[in-house]
Amino acid sequence: MHSTDEQIESAPVDVSVIDDGELVSRLGAMLKDHRKGRFTIEALAARSGVSAGLISQIERGIGNPSFSTLARLSYALGLPLASMFEGPHFDEQQMVVRRAERRRLVMPGDGSVHEMLVPDPNRKLGVMATVFPPGFPFGEVPSSHPGEEFVLVVSGTVHIKVGGQPFVLEQGDSLIYDSALPHVWANPSDEPAEILLVSTPPASGAPH
Repeated sequence: MHSTDEQIESAPVDVSVIDDGELVSRLGAMLKDHRKGRFTIEALAARSGVSAGLISQIERGIGNPSFSTLARLSYALGLPLASMFEGPHFDEQQMVVRRAERRRLVMPGDGSVHEMLVPDPNRKLGVMATVFPPGFPFGEVPSSHPGEEFVLVVSGTVHIKVGGQPFVLEQGDSLIYDSALPHVWANPSDEPAEILLVSTPPASGAPH
């Protein structure tokens, strides 16, 4: 118990500026964050001796947990009690991509440049900045893959065919489409064209 008390004292929480509703809501979010992916509510109830109904209420921010209840839940989750009062943990390397640290791919065949704007490709959302050089031609084989794609033209003019339907997009224009439809890109102008491409799930490879 002494080690738990020391951990609580080392992470004081100023509740003077937090109303009860906000505090319970915050605690509920923390509880749910620590539980999800590890235990069902019923399994946590069995481990902690706290009823499933009360755990559900706490997670929805409508319960009124006692200190003893939180202690039981934190013990059942294998966590220091103080962790129930902390904000969510964010790993900057899994969230932030600095401009100078973007993963960059230059296609030697056509000169297009592709930069990944998310930390890794294993996300639910793919985001890429692409520059098509002047005279970039339509590819011979259209791309087709499950999901949706959204494109915003940052600069220049881009030509795209989706399911055989041609579109001409200029700076500020955007387009969303079912990426299962064959689609192919081109930049026939004499200026580079830059787009922001968002895909879900992340598309494999560069847009073309």
